[in-house]
Amino acid sequence: MTGVPEFVVPRQLPLAVRDFTGRADHVAALDALLSGNGPDSVSDAVVISALDGAAGIGKTSLAVHWAHLVQDRFPDGTLHVNLRGYGPGDPAGPGEVLDGFLLALGTPPGDLPQGIEAQAGLYRSLLARRRILIVLDNANSADQVRPLLPASPGCMAIVTSRDSLTGLVVTESATRITLDLLSFGEALQLVTGIIGAERAAAEPVAVAELIRLCARLPLALRIAASRVGADGRTTVTDVVSELLDDRDRIDALSTAGDDRAAVRAVFDSSYQRLTAEQASLFRRLGLHPGPDLSLHAAMALGGLDVRNARRLLGGLASAHLLEPSAGNRYRFHDLLRAYALEQATVVDSAEDRDDALKALLDWYVHTAHACDVVLFSGHLRLLSPAAMPVPKPPFDDQGGAMAWIEAERFNCLAALRHAATNGLHQVVISLAEGLRFLLLLGRHDEWLESGLAGLDSARKTGDDAAEIRLLLITSEAFTLLNRWVEALPDLERAMALSIELGDEYNQASVLNGVGLTHNEREDFDKAVTSFSEALRMIPKGVRMEGVIEGNLGLAYAGLRQYRLAFAHCERGLALRRRVGDLTGEVGAMNAFAKLLQDIGDHGKAIEMCRTAIARARAIRAPLSIAHPSYTLATSLHETGKVREAIECWTEAAVLFARYGNEQRAAQARERIKEATSPAASSARSAIDSTSRYS
Repeated sequence: MTGVPEFVVPRQLPLAVRDFTGRADHVAALDALLSGNGPDSVSDAVVISALDGAAGIGKTSLAVHWAHLVQDRFPDGTLHVNLRGYGPGDPAGPGEVLDGFLLALGTPPGDLPQGIEAQAGLYRSLLARRRILIVLDNANSADQVRPLLPASPGCMAIVTSRDSLTGLVVTESATRITLDLLSFGEALQLVTGIIGAERAAAEPVAVAELIRLCARLPLALRIAASRVGADGRTTVTDVVSELLDDRDRIDALSTAGDDRAAVRAVFDSSYQRLTAEQASLFRRLGLHPGPDLSLHAAMALGGLDVRNARRLLGGLASAHLLEPSAGNRYRFHDLLRAYALEQATVVDSAEDRDDALKALLDWYVHTAHACDVVLFSGHLRLLSPAAMPVPKPPFDDQGGAMAWIEAERFNCLAALRHAATNGLHQVVISLAEGLRFLLLLGRHDEWLESGLAGLDSARKTGDDAAEIRLLLITSEAFTLLNRWVEALPDLERAMALSIELGDEYNQASVLNGVGLTHNEREDFDKAVTSFSEALRMIPKGVRMEGVIEGNLGLAYAGLRQYRLAFAHCERGLALRRRVGDLTGEVGAMNAFAKLLQDIGDHGKAIEMCRTAIARARAIRAPLSIAHPSYTLATSLHETGKVREAIECWTEAAVLFARYGNEQRAAQARERIKEATSPAASSARSAIDSTSRYS
């Protein structure tokens, strides 16, 4: 059993800046902070450095440069994240960042905790007694950073921000290091390093003018000089002339302290060298609401095929207007994202922008529903595969679908939030219905968020049929979050609407939800009545029929009518298998194992649980692991395999706690406590003695 993730050594630093220039005093200040953190000694406190300064001043370059210099002094790894603190779109939330760090530290994707407190707890546990360097880039506040700070001596965090982060200095004893503009000498050295000494010597006046126009701002200098260095036909004078031609650019580059304007002007000079196709895609990419984007998302935004999308994205990356990352994914620097969106607003009509966004949102909607088809086979759905737009989903099996949802989860949620903010109600409804895959990741809070957003849109549009479906989603999410009382009003409203519309399928779904509340209250007679009525109404051969059969079996088990319980659970399991409902099959096997326990057949129960756990691991469904692990532990304990039982209860407790089911986690911990108590040990010793001498 695997209750704790295997620790790996992450090395997440971006590429070091080859021609990093200057900042000797700042490098020395960072070195001084590390004096107690070397390989032969461990600091008695966490070291936190806050690098602050204006946009484009070189905070990231310094942090990454220095981190590369010292990362060998952190043998357990280096973590890095861009917190997206400034720019359009939402900053990176602590949950998103902690998910990424936990994955980097070896936590399986399906085992990621739910909730900031649980995420931060596991994160700090994994950092304990290790020496790790954490680079938290582009923060917008101390609050954004605090959950990401280590708590263990030997670790160091570098935080970069446009904000002074005084809160970290006061409450976390962070050392503040402020960056200012480069000196003229440092700026000259930077430009010369990029374009070459020979070309710099050939145009000394132009080089000096370039430095002046770029306000000695490192990012502006680097982009402008790179235009010269990348093309032997372009002179420094050419670039300077282009900067002088546009009054807005001149004003931006010469306004003291307006560093963002300086960067925008330099982006202009790079942007105007793009081909028409590249520029069009660049602008459209700025419309994307999520933290990064895939090749396929770019295809949807640009209306492109694979070949042209790769070509244009490669051109943008070569021009340093887009940053490529692993897995055919791309992202913008914050300022570049703002610039691309600004250009889209200026150049493209509102109709063109709306069409591009519609294509992107449609792609997320239909691809999410394609995931639903693969991962929840047999589930009744509304979207037809014939309606699938180009590009087609980048997967054709369950493994590919799981990889897609792990990569696109945040983008799907960002798309839904964007649609909700902009009143795109049909998109919100459709996307909310397509995010059922959040259940496989244990993200019940996000499932509830999406359902509530969809429900709001359904009500605003007066779509009663959609409202029923969304009420079923919210009631299910409330149930999974152990908020049963809040689920009941949604079930009542859904039933009233279903009766009004004559919708027997959803009436059956509501009755199933009502039956679950009766089961939870151990009112099994009423549960049997609800499930039996639901089973009578549900169409044959759909996934929900198997769900109801299994739930009816459990209700009969509560009444100790085991013949009927086994019959219904067997039918439920068979139906789940028939429609290819893999997660449902795991749940049905766990239910069947519990029935076997009830009649004392622990051998078969153990066999059934082991099979269920293996299936759950294969499909990376963490909560589907937790339930049969708990059930398996019970049978193992009953058959004298106490040590293995404790391992299973431990894994179940960890998983239940991570995904918000504290009640079940507490039950598992209580069973561990009972199994390890002195009385239990004495009883086992007595049994061992009897066995030994009998």
